[in-house]
Amino acid sequence: MIAVHARYRGRDNRRAEIVKRSADALSTLEGVGRFEVVGVEDIRAHVDDAEAACMLVMALLSDGNWAIGIGITESGPAIYAATDAVGARAGSVRVVVDKREPGTDAADIASAFALLGHVLAKRTVEGREATSLVRSGLNQNEAAAELGISKQAMSQRLQAAGWQAEQAGWQLAVNLMSRAAGATQ
Repeated sequence: MIAVHARYRGRDNRRAEIVKRSADALSTLEGVGRFEVVGVEDIRAHVDDAEAACMLVMALLSDGNWAIGIGITESGPAIYAATDAVGARAGSVRVVVDKREPGTDAADIASAFALLGHVLAKRTVEGREATSLVRSGLNQNEAAAELGISKQAMSQRLQAAGWQAEQAGWQLAVNLMSRAAGATQ
């Protein structure tokens, strides 16, 4: 079982409203369960699999205002492990893997997300636009046309945005979480 717990760490005065709106929006992601709002700053939900968890964590990291906990459990609700994992610093991802066999993948998973968070934090608005279009399924030519730029300019935006590093980090995080979750099921 995999769950994600996120704690809002932004400076906006309307915390409760932002947290509720975010919970509603994130609940629409494929493979993500209905978010439970816990208190004023916290939301948490179970996810279907490692890919859904990665998609959710990437959305939260992109926003930059959330501390994130991931729980992967062998028995019992993963939501409690995710709550135990969540830290206090925005942009941080902590992981608890609860399994019977010694050793965990938690530090490796957290490290993969730390690298992804770094890539996302360095992105310009243009880089976010370019990567968002390609992530949505458009090829570079289609994305360039959508933005009204040349294919070469699109390629340069993706390069500057760290698109290849994001894809490699994404795959690493999915693989590590799938292994951890597979070992617990």
